[in-house]
Amino acid sequence: MFEQVKNVVVGIAMAILAYLKPIEGELWSLFLVFFLNFFFGYLSGMIANREDFNIKKAFRCIGEASVFFVLCTAIYAIGKLKGQDGGALQCVSFITYTIIYFYGTNVLKNLKKIFKPHTAPWLVISFLYYVLRFKFIERIPFLSDYLNLKEA
Repeated sequence: MFEQVKNVVVGIAMAILAYLKPIEGELWSLFLVFFLNFFFGYLSGMIANREDFNIKKAFRCIGEASVFFVLCTAIYAIGKLKGQDGGALQCVSFITYTIIYFYGTNVLKNLKKIFKPHTAPWLVISFLYYVLRFKFIERIPFLSDYLNLKEA
C-alpha cells in the first residue's frame, strides 16, 4: 500500500516538473535570489544588529518566496491553458526580472551593512547599489515613474 502511494506521489511530482520545464530557469533564478536574500539578510542582522536567528523573519521570507513561486507557476499554467504559451513565458519572465531587481537591491543593501564602511568590498557594493537603485531604473520602462510615485 505504502509503495503504491509513494509511486503515485512520485508520478504526480514528475508530471508537475515536466509541465513546468519551460519556466525551470525562471524558477531556479527565483530560488537563488530568495536564498541570497535570506542568507545576506540573516548575516546583516547577525553582524550589523547583533540579532539572533529569528524564526518569524525566516517564515516571512519563505512565505514571500512561496507567493511568488505560486504566482509565476499559476500565470504560466493559465497562459498555457489559454493557448498563450509565449505570452505566459514573457509575463513570467517580466515578473522574475522585477523580483530580481527589488530583491537584488535588498541583497546589496544588506551587504553594505555587513562590510565596514569605506573598505574595498563596501565601496564595490555601495557603487553597485547606487547603480542599481538610481541609474538602472532609468533603463526600465515605468520603474522610475513607479519609484518616484511611491516616494512622494
